[in-house]
Amino acid sequence: MQIHLKSSGALVANAVFVAFTLCQAAEASLLNTNGTSVLADAYGTATGPEALTVSWSVVENALDVYTYTYVVNNPAGDVLLPDDQDAFNSGAPEIVDTYEVSFNASASGAVVSGPTGGLFAESEGSGGLFWFMSPVAPGTNSGTLSFQSDDPPTLGNASASDANPPSPWSSSPDGQTVPVPMTASAPDSLNTLVWLAGMAPLLALALKRKATRP
Repeated sequence: MQIHLKSSGALVANAVFVAFTLCQAAEASLLNTNGTSVLADAYGTATGPEALTVSWSVVENALDVYTYTYVVNNPAGDVLLPDDQDAFNSGAPEIVDTYEVSFNASASGAVVSGPTGGLFAESEGSGGLFWFMSPVAPGTNSGTLSFQSDDPPTLGNASASDANPPSPWSSSPDGQTVPVPMTASAPDSLNTLVWLAGMAPLLALALKRKATRP
């Protein structure tokens, strides 16, 4: 008996086929989704006060422009952890002052407005977008960090940092990904395929509307 494994490309193709099949029976709808992702600390901790959470949303407007927003939450009780360089300050409150999302921000249409929020923000080209924030103390958040894109969402890595452990915090390898624009780079992770399966009907409707618009 022969067993044939489907490639990731075939899985993506199947997801797109299912999406367009579903959209034939669905009413047109603009994408409006939100959620929360965990960024694990430098030691792989993804629960409790040493892990950060990022509240995010992706909202599409009538012009098919997607607004991506993120709020970095620093849980109450987050403290500095000892390291070889600085054991003296261990146990003091830990702050967060930078946040970054990874995708090809230099691709055409990937970023059409922004980024905004924080003290200042900038594009890092193919590396993504970066925000420098006022110190986010334990029990507080960064406020809204946002930008607009012509591209619908896929999943990508996020990270945050300060100068001391438990920093840095990250999606990879122990945390959770966040939505970022789907640029020219083809998605190849299992998480992205799961995202596409869940978002398929709405994404397909958005693509269909673009194709039929004069």
